Amino acid sequence: MFAIFFIVVSSLFGLMQYRLFRLFRSWTAAAFDELQRNKWRSRGRGVLIGLNILVVFQFVFRMSSFYDAPLVQSLFIYPSGLFFAAVVLSFLIVSIVDVGRLLLHLSRRLAGIHPATKENVAPLDEGRRTFLMRSGLTTAAVMGSFPIIASLATARDYQLNQIKLNVQGFPAELNGLTLVQISDIHSGIYMTEQNMKEIVDLVNSLHPTIVMVTGDFVDSADSQIEPLSNALKDLKAELAVYGCLGNHDHFATAERVSEAAQDRGVIMLNNSHEKIILDNRMITVVGVDDAGRGAANFARLNKALHGVDPESFKIILTHRPDVWDESRARGANLTLAGHTHGGQVGFRVGPLNLNPVHLVHKYAMGLYEEGQKYLYVNVGVGMVGVPIRMVRPEIAAITLTSA
Repeated sequence: MFAIFFIVVSSLFGLMQYRLFRLFRSWTAAAFDELQRNKWRSRGRGVLIGLNILVVFQFVFRMSSFYDAPLVQSLFIYPSGLFFAAVVLSFLIVSIVDVGRLLLHLSRRLAGIHPATKENVAPLDEGRRTFLMRSGLTTAAVMGSFPIIASLATARDYQLNQIKLNVQGFPAELNGLTLVQISDIHSGIYMTEQNMKEIVDLVNSLHPTIVMVTGDFVDSADSQIEPLSNALKDLKAELAVYGCLGNHDHFATAERVSEAAQDRGVIMLNNSHEKIILDNRMITVVGVDDAGRGAANFARLNKALHGVDPESFKIILTHRPDVWDESRARGANLTLAGHTHGGQVGFRVGPLNLNPVHLVHKYAMGLYEEGQKYLYVNVGVGMVGVPIRMVRPEIAAITLTSA
């Protein structure tokens, strides 16, 4: 599975770079004479090759014991993440411009306006070349620095989403019960112990009745468990803190992640459930392990639901939102998930949603409802793959009332 994933991601990433390099060649052709043009293209190829070597080494180090070494993180992991994000974002911007130019071209053709031919285009003078050179360098600098600026502005700008749900089957005696959900912490290079303590303080400030953590406690290594444990020790809830595992927890040692969380008072529901009795009314909290593909599918919903009172109000915790199709069919009133990060690098321009996550995930972010059954997909608080987050991290406070 990893080999297939690596091939697909590498191919898409290569195609994006090919498109951007073609633009770079066009720019050098217009901005420089032949001698300078060849020098710039040679430099561009050298930089591109060097940065791609960083990306390859980043994958290699992720599977080795050297991943957490400070030198490896600073020389390979972080720079390759920034490069990956810059390429993806630049490609998205270029694609939007391409679509706009295509629409403009079609509208002109429909209006009977024909583009100028090469014979009618005046040759570039020195002033024009200088302008193209400077504007090209400025554009490249802006597009290259945009991921860093966006991350600094957004990555720690936690939004508190207040969601009020009138849910069929919820006991009226418990109206106003609030669940606080966090997801995708990803303890690691992009989520330090201090960062996690800030998140814990924000959750505690809400004085939650129940806290639910829907997977990906760590990013990929056992060494990331200790800072997570140090932060979780201060996480408080009036009744309980529940959690389930995510795919990244299995990249580390899932058993050790679970043990560390449980040692800090988190009730880990790995294909299991627990009953909550409040005012003589029962709520059942069900947790399923990560529902990956093939051998990586650790979810056992049948096992998790075994012995659950079919008449009880059921809340299911799952890392992957696709589980909702089955959990909804099995009578889950509310399903809480994460995993998608809301695309992490998506953004909006006015009413236009430029977030590709909707092309990848059926349930991408936010609230979904079908037949009085609800799913909430939390965009998470952490980052994965690249140190960039343009979709604001969130802490969700879900208040339940009877329909």
